[in-house]
Amino acid sequence: MADTGVLLSIVTPVYNRAELLNNCFQSLFAQTCYDFEWIIVDDGSTDSTLEVARSFKADFPIKVISKPNGGKHTALNESHKHISGKYVLILDSDDTLVPSAAADVIKGWKKYEDQEEIGLIAFLRGTDEFHPLCKAYDADEGKPVDIIRYRRESFVSGDACEVIRTELFTKYPFPVFEGEKFVAEGALWNRVGLTHKCVYINKVIYICHYLEGGLTKSGKPMRVHNPNGGMYVANLGMVKKNFFKSRVKNGLLYTCYGFFAKKSVAEIFRQCRAKALMCFCLPYGFAMYLIWKKKYY
Repeated sequence: MADTGVLLSIVTPVYNRAELLNNCFQSLFAQTCYDFEWIIVDDGSTDSTLEVARSFKADFPIKVISKPNGGKHTALNESHKHISGKYVLILDSDDTLVPSAAADVIKGWKKYEDQEEIGLIAFLRGTDEFHPLCKAYDADEGKPVDIIRYRRESFVSGDACEVIRTELFTKYPFPVFEGEKFVAEGALWNRVGLTHKCVYINKVIYICHYLEGGLTKSGKPMRVHNPNGGMYVANLGMVKKNFFKSRVKNGLLYTCYGFFAKKSVAEIFRQCRAKALMCFCLPYGFAMYLIWKKKYY
């Protein structure tokens, strides 16, 4: 990777967001610290997104990459070879960062960069700086925690703004399934959680703007049309390290998505990490499949 001398790489996958991408840019232009690069990956937009992205000029490096449409996860994979920073923050094209975000991230990582067991620092997302969408309990000390166990014991709720070491981000590319254009980010965070710890910092640095047509709003219909990706993430969630209620939920999802993927019971069983749990969940997952098929498919 080329060395641009920055510590942080902010990666923005984008698809048909020409009218919104400037808001994202303005939030980066307003940062109090410019020790970052912005990597925009255009995922085959059919509007003027690519032209808008190429028009941005700033005192921080901006890299614009274009690729055929394949979904957000493939855009994130495409960014790997363009990353110069030591840490990666994924910023969605319809969201923004608070002015102190880059400085807060860099300050946070300077404290922990020599502790190799720490793979993530997680800040908060919010509707604004004062209204977080998630909360990390018992995080005042900023102590490293087991990511999966921390969630298992209900010390954290809601989606956070994770900032990951670059070597881990590139080590775990998202799986790509033919004909599918969505794999949840849990495919990354769950794998990192098996080997590394996280530090939670209770400060909002990421502002969410949930829009119609966005991935968050697309919900179950999008997931049932991308079932192999759903199976993959649910399979990761069935590990024994996870708490039982979540393991059962993922077992139901795993079998349900397996039927949407038109896999046989033998195939669903063979690919599963927790075969006994999968057998228990199988009839209920099939019932869920029938309900969702009627409702969403």
